[in-house]
Amino acid sequence: MDHEQWKWQEPGEAWKGVGIYHVTLTIPSREPLLGTLVIPDDDPAQARVEYSELGKAILECQKQVSAYHPEIQVLHYCLMPDHIHSLWYVKHPMPKGILSAVRGFWQGAKKAGRMYFSSVTAESIRVKYKEKEESPIFTEKPFVRPMSQRRQLPATIRYIDMNPQRLATKRLKPGFFRVQEGIEIAGRIYCGVGNVEILQAQDFVCMYGEPW
Repeated sequence: MDHEQWKWQEPGEAWKGVGIYHVTLTIPSREPLLGTLVIPDDDPAQARVEYSELGKAILECQKQVSAYHPEIQVLHYCLMPDHIHSLWYVKHPMPKGILSAVRGFWQGAKKAGRMYFSSVTAESIRVKYKEKEESPIFTEKPFVRPMSQRRQLPATIRYIDMNPQRLATKRLKPGFFRVQEGIEIAGRIYCGVGNVEILQAQDFVCMYGEPW
């Protein structure tokens, strides 16, 4: 992706002017209703998400954004089991601003959630809530972050793309996300958090695929 082709926000134009926005919509309960994480050969690098019917409906809602708002182009996205990350590019100034479009996307997602909530497949979910006439799936507004610097774009794309791999790693290697004791480095013992296996690696690869 050629990051230089995009126009960037001028100071004071956030929310109404041309620019790129990071939009995140989450299921507050964190239930995996949008899809299922698949990890072929227990390899986090191959992890992917198989979309549920609700997940497909949310992607369809996102497609409709450009239909209702031609100023907006969806550049990139990743649908996870309990949330979706998207990058929206506003090509032309919008009279009502990006938040109006995000609100419309949210309303469409809530409608899809209500349809799912009222289906037979959601019976096990409905019994968890006292207010059965209202879907609890998308009760929180999407988070919107304007991107004001060019270097944010490649970093954000990588963050979005790494979502399945991070979740797979968390499931397969939960110890990486807890404090580990007895880590030996050069004869000394430490405590730490993270992938300690890389301390024994012979070669490293940077984010652009080149060896260090």
